[in-house]
Amino acid sequence: MLYMENHIGRITISDAYLRELTEQTVMQCFGVAGFADTRLTDKLFEGRFCPIEIEAAENKLNISVHVKVMYGVNIPAVVHALMHKIEFVVEDAVRTPVNRVRVYVDEVVEP
Repeated sequence: MLYMENHIGRITISDAYLRELTEQTVMQCFGVAGFADTRLTDKLFEGRFCPIEIEAAENKLNISVHVKVMYGVNIPAVVHALMHKIEFVVEDAVRTPVNRVRVYVDEVVEP
């Protein structure tokens, strides 16, 4: 949860909203085939895997995203574009600075 206070009162932004906003932003980006299903460590330890992780620390957001990209695209260019797009959209929507966006490419899939 993200909390902000202003002259009107206290505003609460849910984690579900931030995840949904990030999910829609990721799926609109060229070269992204979807979200990663599982990680090896989750298979080994039977943990629960969420492809979008959002942490709020000191009124700044840290966002981690695990994605699949399409075969044949320039992976560094897709990751760079995705990082900037997520940062821009989230900062614009919630008016809270994004400290860091991490994009993990877990899989390359054929179209």
